[in-house]
Amino acid sequence: MSESLQNHVQKLTDLHQKLISTRDSKVLSDAMLHQLEEIIDQLTQHTDTAWQDAGSWLSNTMALAPQVAPLIDRELLWFFGGDCLHFLTDEEINQFQRQDESDD
Repeated sequence: MSESLQNHVQKLTDLHQKLISTRDSKVLSDAMLHQLEEIIDQLTQHTDTAWQDAGSWLSNTMALAPQVAPLIDRELLWFFGGDCLHFLTDEEINQFQRQDESDD
């Protein structure tokens, strides 16, 4: 697993732990928490749909449970891209683009 992917899997794992700690407030359903666990496993095992599933989960979570947005690392939205990018500001997108260019 690449270092970048490993870093982002850790960010998802950290998010999962934060969400579990909010379980009593019913911020997310148990099914959505279980989906996140499966996505982390898929990414670790390099399954074919892992990337798409992670992006879809993040995008759906941001849309359906906006109260969770402060818990989601913005870098995850950039990393998985696609519909996740709709939840980033133009300033954040520009910042991530500059960071990517400087990494090249």
